[in-house]
Parts: sequence; structure tokens; C-alpha cells
Amino acid sequence: VSAAAELDCLLSLAKASAGAGMCRPSFVESESPFLDIKDGVNVCVRTTLSAGRDVIPNDIRVGARDGTEPNPRFLLVTGPNMGGKSTLLRQACLTVLMAHLGCFVPAAECSLSPIDRIFTRVGANDAIMAGLSTFRVELEETSLILKHATQRSLVILDELGRGTATFDGMAIAHAAMEHLLNNSSCLTLFATHYHALTREWEGSNPRVALYHMACVVDDDSRAVTFLYRFIKGACMRSHGVHVARLAGLPTRMLEQAAQQSAELEAVLEDKYTLQLCHRLLDLAAGDCEAATALWREIKCTHTIQRSV
Repeated sequence: VSAAAELDCLLSLAKASAGAGMCRPSFVESESPFLDIKDGVNVCVRTTLSAGRDVIPNDIRVGARDGTEPNPRFLLVTGPNMGGKSTLLRQACLTVLMAHLGCFVPAAECSLSPIDRIFTRVGANDAIMAGLSTFRVELEETSLILKHATQRSLVILDELGRGTATFDGMAIAHAAMEHLLNNSSCLTLFATHYHALTREWEGSNPRVALYHMACVVDDDSRAVTFLYRFIKGACMRSHGVHVARLAGLPTRMLEQAAQQSAELEAVLEDKYTLQLCHRLLDLAAGDCEAATALWREIKCTHTIQRSV
């Protein structure tokens, strides 16, 4: 029975590896852990798509091998709802898992250092029989990651903190980022809708890179077209109202939601700009170079209206 099971496993790996668009992954002994996938796709999505539909390939590069240009080990991923963030995170996990099983992977090229563990915090599920709420389960899983992840682990965190109030969730997400960066320094893909996190980390830490799933918004209809491209930079809007429109919610309700969303966004923008201005004033007295850098940040990310 054991021999038959092993043969079945080998035949399955061989069949999967022989498929189109598969490549042999290259394992590299490197003191600095890394994952480099070129034109990779989510194998589950590709096998379930209907005929005539193609999967959009994407590059995923986390960390850098020895002797190459340094690259952040922490990718902070934003993008619209339904834009493909979770699919891309799962793609990274599946590719690494298949490579360690000795299977070819769905990519044009793939090289990586050996990974000791894959940790994931995805989805939203409670544990009724154990008396655990969705948020408690989320924190239990995160706790295990923070305790056991090493420099050579791959960590996937998908919207950490969404199970509680906005500010509590954002604070927990921020603290988890700090812990992973300062303790394990593991390879991490961290997807979030907390846009304040991107402002906090943008340009302030060379160990963090901002990426997003691209989309195009029509100026007139406000319709969103998902491009499913994983590119550098932050996406500062989740376009949740557009998804609500796709779900068929009443038009009047959508109009009210869009208006309130814009008002809340304006309040947060004003508050953030004020915080930046206070920081600029504090820095101006002591560190001119830091003050200049902060002023560039303000000009690039915000429109400051001056009144006489």
C-alpha cells in the first residue's frame, strides 16, 4: 500500500509538471532568504477558469539572494476589493509549496532559497464549538505566526485586523508589522485595506516595499476595471462602493454611501495633512534634511490649500 501511494504521488507530480506553462524551480543556498517568481500564476485559478479565459501572470519578488541588489523582505499590498490581492498571496504560497514538493511550478522562472515554514492568516472564520469569535481566531493564528516565524519563513497575512473596529484593527496590524520587521525579518506579503499603514511606511523604511493590484477608474461612470496586475506603489482606495454596485444594491443607497465615503475620506486626509505639518515644524528646528524629505512627502501625496 505504501509503495502504491508513493507511485500515485509521483505520477501526480509528473502529470502536474508536464502541463503547459510550468517551469523547474531553482533552489539557491543563500544567507539572505528570497523568493523570485517571474510571470507566475495561481495554479488553482488557472485550472478552474473556463475555456478562452487567460490568467494574468505577475512577478513576485521578496528579499534578494546573496551578492545581488538588496530588496525588501516585506511587501505591503493594497488594491481594490475583488482586485486579486488574496489570489496573489495564495499564488505565492502554492508556488513555494509545489517547489518544495519537488514539482514544477506555474511560472516562466522561479528561484528561491529553502523555506522552513509557510504561515498563513487568511479568510474570516469563527470556531463556534470552541467558543471563539472570528476576531479571536484571527488573533490566535497571528499569535502563532509571531511566535514561530523565522528569518527563513514565508508569512502571508491577508487583511489582519478586519474582524474588529477600524482603529483597533489598524493598530494591531501596525504592531504586527513592527514585530515581524524587528524580530523575525521573514519573507512577508501583507495585504490590507488600512491605507494609513501605507502612508506610515511609504519611504520611511527600506525594508518595506509598497505594491498594489492595479485598476482603472472611469472618470464619468466611476466604474472600476480590474487589471489584475501586481505593480509597485500604493492604491489609496478600495472602491468598495463599486463592488456594492456589482452586488445589485439599490442605487439610492449607493449614492449615499459614495457621498459619505468621500466625506470621511476628506476628514482623514485633513487630519493626516495636519499631522505631517506638525512633524515638519518639529523637524525644521533641528534636522533640515529630514524636514526637506518630509515636505516632499507632503507635496507628493497631498494637495495643501493655502489661505491668505
